[in-house]
Amino acid sequence: MPILKCPYCDDEDIEISYNHKIRQYTLTCFNCDSFIKITKKQADLKCPGCESKNIVHDDCESYCCDCGMVLSATSNYVGGFKIVLDWGLIL
Repeated sequence: MPILKCPYCDDEDIEISYNHKIRQYTLTCFNCDSFIKITKKQADLKCPGCESKNIVHDDCESYCCDCGMVLSATSNYVGGFKIVLDWGLIL
């Protein structure tokens, strides 16, 4: 079951993402400043292009296996052109 609210303060101002440094899905609450490790099933992240849940995370990028969309990467330049990454840069 996906998480929609912070389990500590019950607020909906949260962000669910994949943390490449600890190789874990995380929930960040902006109301109570909580940082919680969660499972892939709880994260329920989908590709914005095709709505697939078949997302792969490696050291330098996250991408959808079904449509090939790169969701996040270590650089937002490809072949000298700036690209828009839906999930932003990996720092």
